[in-house]
Amino acid sequence: MSRRVDRRHIFCLTFQLGFMGDDALDTHTFFDSYMENHVGETADSKFIFKEFSGIYQNLEKIDETISKTLKAWTVDRLNKADFAILRLAVYEMMYSDEIPASVAINEAVELAKEYCEDTSPGSINAILGSILRGKSKGELEDI
Repeated sequence: MSRRVDRRHIFCLTFQLGFMGDDALDTHTFFDSYMENHVGETADSKFIFKEFSGIYQNLEKIDETISKTLKAWTVDRLNKADFAILRLAVYEMMYSDEIPASVAINEAVELAKEYCEDTSPGSINAILGSILRGKSKGELEDI
């Protein structure tokens, strides 16, 4: 599998978080069930699990970063698919040493083109660009 395909699976898992009670979620069981039904056993499953687990473990900080960046908007008003893509991209920008921020942003825009409304790619690009500028200015902690 390519990283782009892996990222689609991570997006699907992250998207589902928006509909589940986060407190009751057993990450391993949820992940294993998804992988069994959609991917099977692959070498990429370790990467997918690492990324998804990282998103889940850092969800509060990721959501806070997204929320701080939105202008006159709240995360509750975001489309669920847009929000899942933002969570994935912000995780990669904040916590992944192996994925450059520019790649995370580009992949997020590509996911938005495939799964979201026509206006979503531009909005996602703008939000992530703001986060990246905040990161470079040192305005956002832990980025």
